[in-house]
Amino acid sequence: MIWRRFSLRDGLYLGFCGTFIVIARAALRLHLHITGHSMFFNLFFLLLARGVVRRFGAATLAGVVAGLLCMFLGLGKGGPVLILRYGLLGLIVDLGFALYPRLAFSYVACFICGAAAALTRGVFLAVADSMAGMELSVMLQHVLINSSMNMAFGAAGGLLVPPVVKRLQNAGLIA
Repeated sequence: MIWRRFSLRDGLYLGFCGTFIVIARAALRLHLHITGHSMFFNLFFLLLARGVVRRFGAATLAGVVAGLLCMFLGLGKGGPVLILRYGLLGLIVDLGFALYPRLAFSYVACFICGAAAALTRGVFLAVADSMAGMELSVMLQHVLINSSMNMAFGAAGGLLVPPVVKRLQNAGLIA
């Protein structure tokens, strides 16, 4: 099992990143009326978790922790589907790091990975819209608008990761 490869320090850091995702979600329950604004902090903390803990599955574990906390605290509609939603975000981040191991140090790579991970929310939205019986043309427009906003905020959150990881590395807090 891949979770056994994490040290206590790694586990604590990933747990904190997952918790910070939930804290940001709870603190920002403001009605900003901006679609996708939660992706900013979600992808910032998931990319940061994977940038600091350099093992495959780190972002997925942080996402699962965030999903579990959101489910237990009642933040969001979906129950156990929240674990899947956050875990899938983390899995996309882990796959991005598998393709390009120096992702945390590249602005362009973090931008692309943040946008790609945020695109997964469109899948859940399309499934929910189709189950609700929405007409195909309306569903596609709805998914396109929401996905583009999610991608914009996810990419913006990803752009904050390289300077933070570089400062943590310069301070000697990560290898």
